[in-house]
Amino acid sequence: MLNRGWFVACALVFAASSALAHEDDGKILDRRPPYRGAGFTRASAANPGGTQKSINLLGFQASGIELLSWLPLSDLKPGADNANSCWGYVSPSGREYGIIGLSNGTAFVEITNPGNATVVATITGPTSLWRDVKTYQTYCYAISEGGGGIQVMDLSQIDAGVVTLANTVTTGGDLATHTLALDAQSGFLYRAGGVDNGLRIYSLANPANPTLVGQWQTKYVHEASVFTYTSGTYAGKQIAFCCGGYNNGWNSTGLDILDVTNKSNIVVLGHLSYSGAQYCHQGWLSDDKQYFYIDDEFDEGGVGFTKTYVIKVTNLSAPQHVNTFTNSSTAIGHNLYTRGNRLYAANYRAGLRVFDKTNQTSPVEIAYFDTWPDDDDAHFNGLWNNYPFFPSNVVIGSDIEKGLFVWWVGAPQLAVSFPNNYPTILDPAGQSVTVKITPAAGSSVLAGSETLYFDDGSGWQTAPLTSLGGDLYDAAIPAGECAKALRWYVGAKSQNGWDWIEPQGSPLAPVTSFYAGSVTVAATDELEAPSGWTAGDPADTATNGIWIRMDPAGSPNQTDNDHTSNGTLCWVTGATPPFGSANQGDVDGGFTTLYSPLYDLSTFAEPAISYWRWFHNAIGPFKHEDVFTIQISNDDGASWTTVETVGPNGPETAGGWFLHVVRVADFVAPTSTVRLRFIADDSLNDSAVEAAIDDLQVLELACPGTPQLYCTPKVNSQGCAPAISGVGFASASSPQPFLVGASNVLNKKNGLLFYGSSTLGAAFQGGTLCVALPITRTSLQASGGSASGTDCTGTYSYDLNAWIQGGADPSLVAGAQVCCQYWARDPQDPSGFATSLSNALKVTIEP
Repeated sequence: MLNRGWFVACALVFAASSALAHEDDGKILDRRPPYRGAGFTRASAANPGGTQKSINLLGFQASGIELLSWLPLSDLKPGADNANSCWGYVSPSGREYGIIGLSNGTAFVEITNPGNATVVATITGPTSLWRDVKTYQTYCYAISEGGGGIQVMDLSQIDAGVVTLANTVTTGGDLATHTLALDAQSGFLYRAGGVDNGLRIYSLANPANPTLVGQWQTKYVHEASVFTYTSGTYAGKQIAFCCGGYNNGWNSTGLDILDVTNKSNIVVLGHLSYSGAQYCHQGWLSDDKQYFYIDDEFDEGGVGFTKTYVIKVTNLSAPQHVNTFTNSSTAIGHNLYTRGNRLYAANYRAGLRVFDKTNQTSPVEIAYFDTWPDDDDAHFNGLWNNYPFFPSNVVIGSDIEKGLFVWWVGAPQLAVSFPNNYPTILDPAGQSVTVKITPAAGSSVLAGSETLYFDDGSGWQTAPLTSLGGDLYDAAIPAGECAKALRWYVGAKSQNGWDWIEPQGSPLAPVTSFYAGSVTVAATDELEAPSGWTAGDPADTATNGIWIRMDPAGSPNQTDNDHTSNGTLCWVTGATPPFGSANQGDVDGGFTTLYSPLYDLSTFAEPAISYWRWFHNAIGPFKHEDVFTIQISNDDGASWTTVETVGPNGPETAGGWFLHVVRVADFVAPTSTVRLRFIADDSLNDSAVEAAIDDLQVLELACPGTPQLYCTPKVNSQGCAPAISGVGFASASSPQPFLVGASNVLNKKNGLLFYGSSTLGAAFQGGTLCVALPITRTSLQASGGSASGTDCTGTYSYDLNAWIQGGADPSLVAGAQVCCQYWARDPQDPSGFATSLSNALKVTIEP
């Protein structure tokens, strides 16, 4: 449950620097800390070895919309605590720019390549939660509820990365303004609201120096949109559609339609207080000027679905409320615009919602991108505004807590897909995957850009796709070691140089496949119930941020959701207060350790353990100093081997759930006493360190070259049954060893591995001969073990791959079967043969 006292405290702090837009404004009461993690650029997918920005950090849900770039507040302007409105600008050269209002000014972002959004300039402005921006010719105008009048910014050199503050206009009374409207056709700028103002109108005859030419102060105007009619009854008229009312918009709230052609004689043409009106907030006119669409900021009230009001305005003197349409969301509708047969709505916690309005009175939702995936509650967080008017058809959005989003709505210029689905199991010898790249009408593939991106653990590499004719391509997945994971994705560029990839979250949310014959999930732990995990170690030194299993409350550097799709609990470092700061509940003073349960992997030929982790060390003056260490033990913690160290730098150190897969045999031999431990550390300078763990799975990978055990061992004179084992897989070319060993053998006794091509089960020297003749002996080994006495602590180990690839036995080629058994000396053998025999294994040699 949200802490109302916390919100009130935020309101008091923020009120010191921000004038209220209207009484008890929910935007203040619902304030949340800004997101401080990494964002995303699609261009990073074409450079996977460089600095990455990840799409999968917060689990955005989307349909029919692709995220091309996302710049968080920290990327837009240092010190920004929130974003507000946004608008667009196209320079004379055709380059496109997104302009976004922030708590401390305005940022200008080039999106000519929308997959590589880049901040080119910022201008500082009065501190305020509210800011609005509009453009005209080569100028941008910004206002705020924090006062300052109108900032006039010169965009004539923006292509060179230069934006300057050309002027500040303070005429018109109160310096505070709530929103701006601009009619580019007539060349007039309109200040709406601010304190209790209606409209203040400025001529842009000299766009660098807006001149006050008129006012309409009959009512408070919250937002206005102004259009010059070019045909029909109102041809030549400049018409303002004003959302507001008396008493800061609360009384007689509704739509006022004004003829503002004569700034000295503004005429009210019509008024409508539509059914269900609570606070008429903003609206936009259809392209044919037949309908006006309104979003009411307080009509949801925590119940019902997001409403949009359709007003017929063919007769401006008699506007008619003809319909109200909804979607499946309960979020608050905030700002909307129309272009062609689409309506684009920024609906706070529901994100961007796109409607097909072919039927203009009953639009139907066709696409969405939810920037607040937690819920659709009726609170003032999430997406504030959007701008859908770029010539490129790119759409941008401004999110209060998360910054600037750049989207593509609808069918992509290149639709990249896997017509036969992508494989999760890969042939260790390599295999082909069919890729389909279909250009949209008017688009085409940039020849030579069709690429496979893959990482086998040694870093990202690329390989070209091979054309199969038409829109089909072959992705040649390289050969790999069985039981290893491969991360990979595919992509291509359209002729304009934009990148289109699949999966869209790549390179940090790519396909993860395993080289194996099959993968079996042996166990899954979603951490929703106690399952044998242990938090803390006597050697831990952390004074704060101790591991705890809980529903995380969230902070700027800690997740506020577990990873499980239908779950709530995970292990996190410290119980952060709801929506607390980065330094509340984080790890301090040293390190804190979390232990997994024991896992019995002794019967697994190729076990692997996967888990999802979160780590954040990217906030504060000492960011990127500390690490998150994961280790594995096969002796119940007597010794430990590090499997990965996250940090101090890198793309996975700024939050986000990331999957990691541990092939156990790469680090320790599988035993019955395997466990993991997770160590989050803040031992250096005091910094904001947070970690989390969720959704662990134990996997069994079946490899074509994985050995199969068979036959019965001969119990030795100490009552032990010698056990053969194989780690790795038999290969005619792999540089990795295939270790065939034996345990439970007598200490300090010689023995050897022998093999043949067929199995057997014949009585032999008091035991069982498991390998048919002819057999080949390898070199003699000493078992080691205890230095004194006689016991079963001896072991043997032999790298069969080295023998296979050494060429001493020409029959050992790819595809050949090898059957192996150990013989050992046993002077006290009760059967009188002085021998001991293990059980056996058989394996097929892989290429």
